[in-house]
Amino acid sequence: MSEQEEYSPYCPVCTACGVDVCCSPLGCSQDSNGHYCAGYLKDLKFGYAMNEWVQKNLLDEKLIPKELIEKYNQQWEKDYDFFYKQEKRDDE
Repeated sequence: MSEQEEYSPYCPVCTACGVDVCCSPLGCSQDSNGHYCAGYLKDLKFGYAMNEWVQKNLLDEKLIPKELIEKYNQQWEKDYDFFYKQEKRDDE
C-alpha cells in the first residue's frame, strides 16, 4: 500500500474525524493512542465551565421562566443517570 492509501483522518480508537464540532467529544476515550484526545478534552472542559456558569448565573426565576429551569433540571437528571448510573451506555 502507498502512504496515501494508508492515511486515514479517523482516530484508530474512537473513529472520530477531528474536525471541530463534527464528532462529539463525549465519544472520546482519552486513550494514549487516540489522535484527537487533547482537543476533545479541551472541548469537554469548556463545556463543563460553561455549564457551571449557566448554573450559577442563569438558573434564577427572576431571569428565566420556572418551567425552563424545571426542564433544565429534568434533562440534567436524565443525563446524570445516563453517564453515572447506567452500567453500560447504549453507545458503547
